[in-house]
Amino acid sequence: MTATNDRPPAGAGLLGLDERGVFGIRFDRPLRHSPTDVWRALTDPDRLTFWLPGCLIEPWVGGQVRFDFGEEGTATGAVRSLHAPETPRDAGALEHTWRWDGLPESVVEWRLTPTPQGTRLLLTHREAPRDAAGDFALGWHLILDVLARHLDGASSDEVWAGAESLAAHYVTG
Repeated sequence: MTATNDRPPAGAGLLGLDERGVFGIRFDRPLRHSPTDVWRALTDPDRLTFWLPGCLIEPWVGGQVRFDFGEEGTATGAVRSLHAPETPRDAGALEHTWRWDGLPESVVEWRLTPTPQGTRLLLTHREAPRDAAGDFALGWHLILDVLARHLDGASSDEVWAGAESLAAHYVTG
């Protein structure tokens, strides 16, 4: 591999221990849209299924969470806490459980912070099982890329087309 290919892809997530010593996955993404726009893309059922078919996040405590990846499997969970941004300058947060068949339950947190350019989206997947973390990180990377393309009004075809080459960064063996 050349040095160019050794560089992490744009928007790459980090896998490792957090400040409490808990293993997880973390993505920090700038988006050119307000926290309210990003929130609606994540929690409005019609918008979410438009850019991420088969997925659902019910925006209330106890609400159902489902990420259906077809033959790859389905993650389910429940919303544990949320704070919707009420204006474009408000922060927002959503936390839900993540259950994948045969693996221990983990927790996903979406934090939306307003910036002068739009929103800083911080996605953290805490207590992610180490043996599945590479696959989960690949999935989150793709989902966040597709979300950004959706918000920009662009097609996500090239995101999905690049999934195999992106997998080399996260999944080994």
